[in-house]
Amino acid sequence: MLRKIRIRPNYLIPFTSTTIVMLILGLLGAAYLFSGEMVKWLKESTDIAVELKMDVEEEKLEEVVNLLREDERILPGSVRHLPPEEALEVLGLDLGTMDWWEDGESPFSHMVIYNLHHEWFEPAELSVMRRQIRDDMDAVVEVHYQDRLVLDFHSNLETLAWWFAGFGGLFLLLSVVLIYNTTKLALYADRREIETMELVGASRTFIRKPYLLKSFLLGFLSGVIALALIGGIIQLGYGDMIKLVKETELELLLITGLGLPVAAGLFCLVCTWLTLNQFLKYR
Repeated sequence: MLRKIRIRPNYLIPFTSTTIVMLILGLLGAAYLFSGEMVKWLKESTDIAVELKMDVEEEKLEEVVNLLREDERILPGSVRHLPPEEALEVLGLDLGTMDWWEDGESPFSHMVIYNLHHEWFEPAELSVMRRQIRDDMDAVVEVHYQDRLVLDFHSNLETLAWWFAGFGGLFLLLSVVLIYNTTKLALYADRREIETMELVGASRTFIRKPYLLKSFLLGFLSGVIALALIGGIIQLGYGDMIKLVKETELELLLITGLGLPVAAGLFCLVCTWLTLNQFLKYR
């Protein structure tokens, strides 16, 4: 009864592990290719808030908005007025249910939000602009921005890359072990067929061919899936992948995009080749 049980290998586990390895490697490559555009996008997406006086008049408010809209350093269409009521909605607060504000008045003042062109989002330029706004507009109390969030981006990206590389190394080792064990299991399950082929004079190249082909195709497919996941992650985070691709060197992008599935296929093929050689050598 036990002899009738046919053990078949499960290719899903090494396939998944290889996909994760390619995903990590692809994300590292994308971070290298798109780091400049990511910093540019992050700078231009960072809001700068101009806090106005609590009792600011409507004319003064319009004056501040118009002066900011005329500033060439500010992105066109990014200047917007944020009244206290909208600040409450953004924070998800209800003025009527809170008892720690006097006379039911909002603790927030009027704000004017804008975004800068990326070349002006530098510590020195931000400091100069803050001083100019406070000196030229008497309705302004303070200018708030998070410059360190963007300025530390490169160092944070480097630290993140090391973490990704560590996880990638672990999954790479895991993939090698899984591919080795899966191939060994497949060879053990097909040992009768292999013995028959050897008896009729089949060469080792003929015996290896179906295993190597299947291994390469599975690896190539895992690379394609990893590439699709990377594209989805970039689209989800950046929002305009087509623009990002257009502003990146096309040759490097094509090499990375096409190289990832091929590298995954070759990785699986080499691991399978070594396992096949070991199995056939000791027969």
